[in-house]
Amino acid sequence: MTKFSKEIKTGFMAVIAVVVLYFGMQYLKGINILDNSRTFYAEYDDIGGMHVGSSVLLNGYNVGMVGDIDLLIGGETALLVTIKINKEFNIPINSVSKIINQDLMGSKGIALILGNSLEYAQSGDTILSAIENSLQEEVNAQILPLKIKAEGLIGSIDSVMMIVTAVLNKDTRENLRNSLQSLNETFLLMSSTMIKVDSLVGINDERISKVVRNLESITTNLESSNGEIKTILTNFATLSDSLVKADIVETLRNVSEITLKINNGEGSIGLLMKDDKLYANFEKSTRELAALLEDIKKNPSRYVNFSIIGGGKPYVEPKSE
Repeated sequence: MTKFSKEIKTGFMAVIAVVVLYFGMQYLKGINILDNSRTFYAEYDDIGGMHVGSSVLLNGYNVGMVGDIDLLIGGETALLVTIKINKEFNIPINSVSKIINQDLMGSKGIALILGNSLEYAQSGDTILSAIENSLQEEVNAQILPLKIKAEGLIGSIDSVMMIVTAVLNKDTRENLRNSLQSLNETFLLMSSTMIKVDSLVGINDERISKVVRNLESITTNLESSNGEIKTILTNFATLSDSLVKADIVETLRNVSEITLKINNGEGSIGLLMKDDKLYANFEKSTRELAALLEDIKKNPSRYVNFSIIGGGKPYVEPKSE
């Protein structure tokens, strides 16, 4: 049996150690030497600190990793990133590999955004690339408008303060102080008045209560007379309907014609109003008729003289005193 010398054994162990170290380093980087994953490429102007072994995500699911990063020197300095995809799924040719922030610490990864093309990329193809804004850029984008507004607000406040300083001179401050003092006196007067009103209400509490009871009584009576009020309103409505249906215009025209005839002295009433002599005779006749009726009332025997048993006695006019 052949025996190996110590040197051969040592050399063999060193080779094994180097191989194990290499595979261990690749494993620690997340690179599986024995895998059969598909390889794609993407070019970036800036990878933001992304390193070999960073995750490749599809809708948040890990489908691969960054296999290598090479520097391309040409017309423009660019970075070529090798993307290892170890899951079997179709990748449309217009898909985008976008560098994203995986956490608040700034760890980078690639988000694979699938396109809608019916043509699929093959292993070794270069796909489109994009870069997501960093957290600082996002914060700056949000803060910048607020900063501009704050600067404008500070400028406005400064202008207002300059105007206030210019307006509120010594005389203006004195006037403002006097106005505040007058306002304070007004409040004191209002407070005194309210105290008096409260005292007045307390003194006349019984009367106020009586007024309130009377109002409640009136309200109760109105409520109890609701039916009668409704009947009255119904009657008024009926009367109003009757007036509306009546030929008021024709009636007023007739009254106007009668009034005109009376004013013109036509008819008995017109003659009576227009003829003074007729009016005087009518007044004289009325006065004599009233005297006759008064005399009949006082001296009935002068006008009625009869007897059931015998002949009536002649009327004897009383002697005047």
